[in-house]
Amino acid sequence: MKAFLQTLILVVITSIATINATAQCTVSNIVIQNITTVNSTSTSCTVKFDVTFNIADNNGNKFIFIHAWLQDDYPNYFQCVNGQSSINGSIKAPGASDLAKSVLNIGLNNLGATPIILTSYPPAPSVILSAMDSARKVVLPDGSANITLYGVVTTAPIACSPTVVVVADLWSSQAASAQRAHCVNCGIRYSTGFLNVTGIVNCINQTYIGTIANNTNIAIGGGYEVFADVNGDGYFTPVTDTLLRASTNFSVGGNGTINITGTVPLSNVNQDVFIVITQQTGVALDAKRVFLFASTQCAQGPLPVTFLSFKANRTNAFDVQLSWQTSLEINNKGFYIERNMGNGQWTPAGFVASQVLNGNANTELSYVYKDANTNKGITQYRIQQIDLDGKSKYSEIRAVKGDAQNKKTIIYPNPSVNGRVNILFDISASQRNVILTDVEGKVIKEWKSISGNTLQIENLNKGIYLLKVFIAETGIQTVEKIIVL
Repeated sequence: MKAFLQTLILVVITSIATINATAQCTVSNIVIQNITTVNSTSTSCTVKFDVTFNIADNNGNKFIFIHAWLQDDYPNYFQCVNGQSSINGSIKAPGASDLAKSVLNIGLNNLGATPIILTSYPPAPSVILSAMDSARKVVLPDGSANITLYGVVTTAPIACSPTVVVVADLWSSQAASAQRAHCVNCGIRYSTGFLNVTGIVNCINQTYIGTIANNTNIAIGGGYEVFADVNGDGYFTPVTDTLLRASTNFSVGGNGTINITGTVPLSNVNQDVFIVITQQTGVALDAKRVFLFASTQCAQGPLPVTFLSFKANRTNAFDVQLSWQTSLEINNKGFYIERNMGNGQWTPAGFVASQVLNGNANTELSYVYKDANTNKGITQYRIQQIDLDGKSKYSEIRAVKGDAQNKKTIIYPNPSVNGRVNILFDISASQRNVILTDVEGKVIKEWKSISGNTLQIENLNKGIYLLKVFIAETGIQTVEKIIVL
């Protein structure tokens, strides 16, 4: 069911990166993910998804539009040749009759720091634009802009067949009312239902292992890249996630499968990986898909060091003190301290060697590390314990506030755009009970006797929630608001 519309949007977006377009509207690094089915019938299929792409950040892209049709309904409005319009000069924008059979229409006003989601198509207000929850733009160091669209909803007027071919156009306009198309990528033709990829990350052996399956009876060739989910958010972001393996060619016969495998560096152990597939043969040439390999085995495997505790405490505006205790150490070289200051990147902060000869102990040992830290916002810490033979494991994550953050409970990000929030509690309480409710008081989730000072909540739907925190020792109760966009 998801295959048709997932590739439909990939047709619209990911393929544009390979078209020889003028610089101002060249699009790259396109990813679609978080796809959910909204409604399905024998004659229609509706899905909701997030999508991100890079585009030049200049005045030539005041407005950005994306349209898609089933192959038999494509009007070829721009008289497309090799991905570009053969009509000279600026072109009148597609009208209502040209878009009558389109299955997707996206419109953005890109004039400001944040793209404005259009609810009306300026050249023809009768055209219905696809709804979405929110949009974000981040200007990158190379001068391009990374645009992310959250919660896009679209419906195709056919059953979700794996053999549908779609054709898409993307165009941008410099005109104040978007009446003319000044930069065009067009005639992008793709199909669905070709490949599926499954696999896992085995952190004990520091490898990822997977299978590429061909769902058709025709041989398919392509390439794949491997990225590490460095911030652990389960969301592939090309500009921040780490490339582990450059594009590697593959070929899989009709209805066949092939295995893929590779190593995971020590710095990325205990992280999920993304497999980014690009098809390079057939009518789905250059179609991309992203697959997540979860690091489940690593999470289940025993640590070579048994942690009794791990605490992080800001002592003043300049320092954070980390302390941890172990009850068992086997072949332990020591502990690398890593921190994340809110930019999604884990960076080294220091190293503490094992206190015992040869790294073996079955008694309690205590460690302390002082980190120079003047960050005004949230800082997360983790410990990478490493063996003498190079194998390693990560501890749980702890977080501290900035010196100026005096609030007892901090929620970040808030508002959330992906249904995931982090909670940072005051460290003074030994235990607390936490209840999450909707605004009407219905209990959504409940946690009892939390001793740590961090909590992550996931899979929240769009809406407003109340987080009630009760400290048993003092009887104090606080209530915080959470907003999910």
